[in-house]
Amino acid sequence: MIIQLLINNFAVVNSLDIELDSGLTAITGETGAGKSIMVDALSLILGDRADNSVIRDGADRADICAVFDISENNEARNWLKEHDLAPEECIIRRSLANDGRSRAFINGRPVTLTQMRELGESLLDIHSQHEHQSLMSKQTHRNLLDAYAGATELAEEVATAYQDWQALL
Repeated sequence: MIIQLLINNFAVVNSLDIELDSGLTAITGETGAGKSIMVDALSLILGDRADNSVIRDGADRADICAVFDISENNEARNWLKEHDLAPEECIIRRSLANDGRSRAFINGRPVTLTQMRELGESLLDIHSQHEHQSLMSKQTHRNLLDAYAGATELAEEVATAYQDWQALL
């Protein structure tokens, strides 16, 4: 669950710091209110490609940072643990420079956009008009069914046993 979003020098935004509470968050507003800017910033945090045209006029770079509560997100915690990225917290930052360079960080360590995308799949879904992400993912369907059946821990045990078996082969 995302708990904080910080945006600096992105599009027309000079500085934005939003703290979100638990539960459903719906971003609404009139045309031109800035909803798309937030969605675009979140997409960059999830590993989308970017160019320097999104940097606010007059700024050298744009920075976006998101803080996630992963205390109940086993998939994200396991991914962070597998990549030695401190699974107790999840802070993702993306910096875009005027020279076209982009830098990505998870918990303060540099990462690739591919890694950002992998982790992002377990953190956040962006649903906007005519778009869907996880709704077509078989893994998401499995996770939903396991959670509904109360078998999340059992599914993790089976996955671990399978990985151990594969390693022995």
